[in-house]
Parts: sequence; structure tokens; C-alpha cells
Amino acid sequence: MQNLNLDSQTVWNPINVFKIEDTFKYAIVILNRPILLCNDQVLSLWEKAQVTVTVDGGTTRWIDYLGDRANKLLTGECKKYLPMLITGDMDSVVKEQLIKLEQMETNVIFTPDIMETDYTKSLIELRKYILHNKIELNGIYVFAETSGRLDQIISNINTLHKSDKLIDYIPIFQIASNSLTWLLKSGKHVINVPDILLKSKSWCALIPFEDTNSCVTTTGLKWNLNKTNMKFSKLISTSNTYDGHNEITVITNVTLVWIMGIEPLTRIYNT
Repeated sequence: MQNLNLDSQTVWNPINVFKIEDTFKYAIVILNRPILLCNDQVLSLWEKAQVTVTVDGGTTRWIDYLGDRANKLLTGECKKYLPMLITGDMDSVVKEQLIKLEQMETNVIFTPDIMETDYTKSLIELRKYILHNKIELNGIYVFAETSGRLDQIISNINTLHKSDKLIDYIPIFQIASNSLTWLLKSGKHVINVPDILLKSKSWCALIPFEDTNSCVTTTGLKWNLNKTNMKFSKLISTSNTYDGHNEITVITNVTLVWIMGIEPLTRIYNT
């Protein structure tokens, strides 16, 4: 996902998740959730990443996802799928796997703080890692499948809202098999929607999580907002879609969560 700021306007290109440009530098974070995208897509993203992180049980999820490749990884024959960093309180990772990976070149950071989630703590440790190694990033891709527990989904959104303080304003994109989620900060945003999502009438949503009044204006949606006050217990925009135009604009005075369905895209790039 490439984001550009042009005259205080931020442009987002979701297609870049599947067509990474060489100039876009990113990290990958694997949470303890199922990985449902196909191997070719995920492995390609992993191989091109500047930093790779698995979070606690996400380490075991990653090894299971590798299938036959996992044996070569654990025996040291193939290290390109070795996480650069493993973080967490280590209560859900398979201990034998962790020991083997620690004996290789992986940095294992135990983060026992029970007042923060492993996801939050992984961003803190990622920031330390990139600063120490002088790595510049344009974005962070977090694999966070949305199936399952509602409390974890909400917790992940909470981490997104705290991310500026955790990792210095690097945009974070949560990737699931059916959706992409990221924050739209105060200002004007342009989201370029791929044709396949328009033709499929894919869903999208704009959700305010902050307890403050907002003023939001959009174009390009089936149900647009016009200087609308959005707030929990009042109006939020869910189950929306596009009006046929590729360019969506959002002008907001508060931070909003943008979520868009991507299943038609994953079907194309997963074949």
C-alpha cells in the first residue's frame, strides 16, 4: 500500500498490497491468527519485506503455514522464511520451535507486560529494531484475520489508534483474507479503488472510534456523507459500497477507521 501526501492530500492505492513497488519499504507482522491468503501472495510479501516479525503464537502459525518449507527452516537449510524478530509473552508459541529459531539468527524478545497486548508490544519492539538497524519504512503490513473473537478484533483497532505513539507515524495496514483496514487521520484522503471491487460492488466502511464529534464529507460512495457528525451511539457508516467511480474522497476532522472488502482481489492474485 503506497500513501503519498500531495498538497495536504493523502493518496492511498490498495492494489499495491498485491503489486508491491520496489520503492515501498515495509515490515510484516504475523499475529496469532489464521493466515488464509494463498502461499504465493504471502510468501512474496515476506521475501520482499525489510523486516519480518512473528508475534508469540503467530510464530507457530507461520511455521504451520509454511508447510513443507518449515522442515528446511527449522533445520537451518532455508533461512529466508526465518523471522528477523519474535516477540510476545511466549505463552502460545510451541516452545521447541522457539528454541530452534532462537539458535539461528532470530532476535527473540520476551515481553511479559500484561497491561498491553502482544500486538502492541510487537510494534514497540519493531520500532527499537528499525532504529537500531537504521531501517526506514513506508508502512507495516499486519496479518490479522478478522474471523473469530470480537474482543481481539476490537483490541487490534485499539492498537491501530495507539500506533503513532508506538512506531512514529508509520502507516499500519491490517490484512485479512476478506478485508484491508487502516486509519484515515484528520485531513483529506483519496482512495483509488480497483475496477474489480467496483464491478463486484464490494463493501466498505468508515467508523469513528474516538469519543468526539466529527465532521465527515465523502464522494464516490453509494451513501455519501456531507459534513456529517459521526460518532458511536449516533451515526457510523457500515455496509457501504461505491457509486461506480474509482476515486473515493474522505475529508475528516478526526481519525476514522477505513475498512474495505478485498475478496475479489484476493481471488485474482491467489490463482
